[in-house]
Amino acid sequence: MSSNFTVNRICIQCGSVFVAKTTVTRYCSKLCAKRYNKQIKRDSSMASMNEAVKKVLEVNDPDLISGEFLNVRSAAKLLKASDKMIYHLINIGKLTAVNLSKRKTLLYRKDIDRLFELPPVVQLKELKPPPISECYNMGEAQRVFNISEKALFDIIKRNNLFKFQDGWYTYVAKSDLDGVFNPKA
Repeated sequence: MSSNFTVNRICIQCGSVFVAKTTVTRYCSKLCAKRYNKQIKRDSSMASMNEAVKKVLEVNDPDLISGEFLNVRSAAKLLKASDKMIYHLINIGKLTAVNLSKRKTLLYRKDIDRLFELPPVVQLKELKPPPISECYNMGEAQRVFNISEKALFDIIKRNNLFKFQDGWYTYVAKSDLDGVFNPKA
């Protein structure tokens, strides 16, 4: 059975006008039909992906915000880290945890917050060097105590003695070196 009439239609995919052979034809060609079906599949899969992403982003876990104690997984979510990282922080002593059983480890929320506090800044007092008349330079100290250069620097380092440089020479206080070599005097 053939029809003796013509129907002008607009293609759903490309929007061009075409002459349809039947009254239910929606596409101008097989290529437009394939493209349209592929687009529908893509849109439906993207919609499901977008819904999954929205669910993850919209989840406000009240345990993370208001809980006094957190398990390892919640602490990892809060810090956006892995469980292994939380266990590492526990092992090195930056976080304290309590093992209630083999599978249940709890952390105190305030300990996690304390990770982000800045340590207090310690103001160092500026050491004023003693007058040069009361100091040995390195050459004089070697001659007076009859030791090598390396031994002298090792003694200064080991005993944490204050040394300073003035011009070409490095000086150490006589009282400090005398205290190391003659502790009774």
